[in-house]
Amino acid sequence: MTYARARLWLGITGVGSLVSISLLALVTELPQRLSQTRTEFDSLGLSQLIIVTSLFLIWLMPLDFLGGFAFPRRFEKSKKSFRNWVQAYLVAATAQALLFVLFGSLIVWTSQIYGRTGGLAAITISMISCFVVRNRLLLRREFKSANSNEKLVNATAMIQSWQIFVPRTVVVEHTDIGFTGGIIGFGKRAQIVIPRAWLSLTREQLATSIARRALAVSTGSYHRGLAIAFAWNLSGFLLCSFLPGASLESVAGLVTTLCGFTLWSFLGLLTLPTISRNACLTIDRSLSTKGVPLDLISNTAHSIDQMQDDEPDRPRWIETIFHPVPNVSSRNPSNSVRGLEAWNVARSTLFLSWACLGFLSRSVHCNLGRPELWTMLPTD
Repeated sequence: MTYARARLWLGITGVGSLVSISLLALVTELPQRLSQTRTEFDSLGLSQLIIVTSLFLIWLMPLDFLGGFAFPRRFEKSKKSFRNWVQAYLVAATAQALLFVLFGSLIVWTSQIYGRTGGLAAITISMISCFVVRNRLLLRREFKSANSNEKLVNATAMIQSWQIFVPRTVVVEHTDIGFTGGIIGFGKRAQIVIPRAWLSLTREQLATSIARRALAVSTGSYHRGLAIAFAWNLSGFLLCSFLPGASLESVAGLVTTLCGFTLWSFLGLLTLPTISRNACLTIDRSLSTKGVPLDLISNTAHSIDQMQDDEPDRPRWIETIFHPVPNVSSRNPSNSVRGLEAWNVARSTLFLSWACLGFLSRSVHCNLGRPELWTMLPTD
């Protein structure tokens, strides 16, 4: 049993259990039996939202302990003490639970006044707020040192020699070795975020990893991924609000909608990773056409993979269903890419689903029990 495979089974358990509970609740009409059905949001409705969110938090706690503390310690991926882990975990889990209660209250309240349009507007505003606040909090963790500045300058010079435009690149502090950073911002304000651990890469590997994200921005793949993520969550929530017993105007109706949205998010876990992998492979090909050596592309992917789950090869069916980032052995730029491609769309969708009270947002194999990866999931 490897670290990657242990996490995979953990994620299957987390996602599978939440999907099963949601499906059972829909079939038995449980939300209508236990929650407030009247269209008047008061202290009773608020307390019921708190109970639903608390049950979600409690259900995941054992899996979070395994994924955030026990497994990383067992496979030597972390040296955190239990005290340090549990303190950070409880703060993050409580913060998410409070946000879920806030977002749920906002959806019900606005829907009672303006109908579904109001509820969907509240979700849109909440998704944008999550995106903006996450980005600002990340920038507060910027790591500044002469060594990092020198490495970035040298890496940027190499990237520019490949005729690739590089947005502003920020190095951030982190405690989880699996943290990969990503891209934040929008339009001309898009910025690349890399973890401090990547400064241990060679200059060529660092340049290659940053160049990948620079191409994701310049080709529009990053922005396309964000647009699809927003649309997927918003359209899914709207569709689920039309299920029998579902609505946005009452707590019972909202909980029914959330159960349906959990199934919708599960559908996304099965389909969106292919779009993300297509983007990774397309960027591989673009790098090779810019003159980046193929072995450098592969070596960079291998070095970064070692910092995460260290699974350079895996069965095709496992990759198709569970992994939006291609394994190292499949990174062949000569392979053709078929279908839609959008950078990091699968995991961007999970993060933005916070605004929809997305129960699967932190129950997948890559971020169970790892608060640093809840708002910025591992990516290419």
